[in-house]
Amino acid sequence: MKNPLIITIGREYGSGGRQIGQAVAERLGISFYDKKIISLAAEKSGLSHEFIANNEQRVRNGLMQNLAASAAYSSGFFSGQYLPLSESIFISQAQVIRDIAAKESAVIVGRCADYILAGRENTVNVFVHAPLEARIKRIMELYHLDEAAAMKAISTSDKERGNHYFRYTDQKWGKAQNYDICVNSALMGIDKTVEMLVSMANIEERV
Repeated sequence: MKNPLIITIGREYGSGGRQIGQAVAERLGISFYDKKIISLAAEKSGLSHEFIANNEQRVRNGLMQNLAASAAYSSGFFSGQYLPLSESIFISQAQVIRDIAAKESAVIVGRCADYILAGRENTVNVFVHAPLEARIKRIMELYHLDEAAAMKAISTSDKERGNHYFRYTDQKWGKAQNYDICVNSALMGIDKTVEMLVSMANIEERV
């Protein structure tokens, strides 16, 4: 029996990756997971929703803590009692992502989902990027920021995402070889990017 279809979306801040992922899910009639993963991970770990939301991508702990988390993750063991809180967050989110992939078709945004589901059949891993100028413009319009504030927000978010991805995957965030497709959302625009990914997903489902 074929696995449910999973599309993972990695994205640069301001590239429109979340909007694209949500639209793809709607077009395909499948579930969409982004911030909902926080709530599900909170239920699994016993940590508060607010704590996970505020700390899920912050890298603070040292090498030994990273090694402990990696060992626990690779063995499938999880107990927040024995791990630093940041590692507990990652492992609980990883379990949520694997649970989703086992039971339903979905679009999953961020949270190293491409790495967590590596080798899984019927999975399409996407990375959405865009030129800095286009991302600055988008963030300025979305959040009513001036150019300097938008650039700072992009720099901070991209750095956190890159550090988080490297910490748990030992891979460079946004590296083309880690994905099935990397797309410049500014080149095609949001709507045409959605259409392309929907077509790709439909092909994957028929294979």
